[in-house]
Amino acid sequence: MSAGHGFLHRAGDSPVHRLAPQVKIAAAVLAVLCVVATPREAFWAFGVYLLAITSVWFVARIPVGWFASRALIEVPFVILALVLPFAGHGERVDLLGIPVSPEGTLAGWNILAKGTLGVLVSLTLAATTAPQDLLLGLQRLRMPSVMVTIATLMLRYAEVVVAEAKRMRVARISRGDDPRFLWQLGATARGVGSLFIRSYERGERVHLAMVSRGWTGRMPDGRVDGRGSAAVEAVESGQSGQAVPTAPALLVAKLAFAYPDGHQALFGVDLRVEPGERVALLGPNGAGKTTFVLHLNGVLGGGSGLIEVAGLPVAKEHLREIRRRVGVVFQDADDQLFLPTARQDVAFGPANFGLRGAELDARVAQALEAVGMAEVADRSPLHLSGGQRRRVALATVLACDPEILVLDEPSANLEPVARRELAEVLLGLDRTMLMVTHDLPYALQLCPRSVLIDGGVVVADGPTREILADTELLARHRLELPFGFRLD
Repeated sequence: MSAGHGFLHRAGDSPVHRLAPQVKIAAAVLAVLCVVATPREAFWAFGVYLLAITSVWFVARIPVGWFASRALIEVPFVILALVLPFAGHGERVDLLGIPVSPEGTLAGWNILAKGTLGVLVSLTLAATTAPQDLLLGLQRLRMPSVMVTIATLMLRYAEVVVAEAKRMRVARISRGDDPRFLWQLGATARGVGSLFIRSYERGERVHLAMVSRGWTGRMPDGRVDGRGSAAVEAVESGQSGQAVPTAPALLVAKLAFAYPDGHQALFGVDLRVEPGERVALLGPNGAGKTTFVLHLNGVLGGGSGLIEVAGLPVAKEHLREIRRRVGVVFQDADDQLFLPTARQDVAFGPANFGLRGAELDARVAQALEAVGMAEVADRSPLHLSGGQRRRVALATVLACDPEILVLDEPSANLEPVARRELAEVLLGLDRTMLMVTHDLPYALQLCPRSVLIDGGVVVADGPTREILADTELLARHRLELPFGFRLD
């Protein structure tokens, strides 16, 4: 699960592969320290180190050629090492009629020997240890949790960014670009800039997904708390953690919001959703739908109006409980899946809300089972199909036991079979549901009621079939049913 999951890691069942990851990490660090501390004049020692490394390759049953093709990263250091004998200071001696610096030669040898051995040790560790096992090893070595989290996110999104770069390259080549030619360097450079911007935008979306599942800027500290801190907070705030029977599941009154650049996205939205209702939120692009749903669990705020979830106001002092009650499933599953395995992604939310141990394990298992993804629990999300990732993303929210489930374009980019499978999962959930979608047949299939938003206000609210039958209403707000679709 890294940018080179298939490039740097070579799966196997050798004794080296089976060795505990923390042992391999410690051995690699020790080996690098020994190499660095060895005097450059101890030529024999470097030979012993190389022999030890190749012995590990033999036991791991990995051919030398596999490492050679991946050691190209040190080419710049090799070039520097070859230049130093001629560019070094001090006295000069003739070597085949060419003046060279003995000091520069030793300095070049030092860089070449230690750099090469360091790269080979690192490649050996990566080749014999899966990325998720590396992270597990770091945890077992008691690395600070924030460092492990940073490493996890870097590994996860290096893979996503590399995949994005490959798609961009294919798109350029399909239109006649050939990066081997110098005059195409401009297009390549612009592609790199575009990739940076896309990566930055994805980082923002990932942060929103983390915040919506209880992220507070640090990983759970691991202390046992059987009830969970969310339950404790609910009691302290006078709530039971369950919706009060007389209160609506969701109440929004006169919600208005403007972005810092002055763009007014919402102009006074009113909405009441009763417990157990399934409501589709329809509207054209730019209507304010996503802005609206991000207010429901406090990801966005600062506007005017009232929002209550089962009688609890969406306010700063209640955000932790609000985010447990309102689960948001984002449109792009990759924004929501950022840990090494599906199981860890699903555990992220409930762990933030205080669950630990057997209770956390049970919650994760139940959520994965509910979406039919129990068999992929220990797989990397990036190696799942689009439909599978969408269902795992849904499980990450279900594990938080929300009272309201908010789905942003759940059917987007899904093939027909995956679309149907997801619909079956959603229909089987006993949750209040708010679904943002442009997929009008999907809204009809899943939601008896629809609310149409355009220009930051509610323009229609009623039975889904009646709203979809009003072709003039749909046309005024740039919506239409697919060709050939009939309501009767």
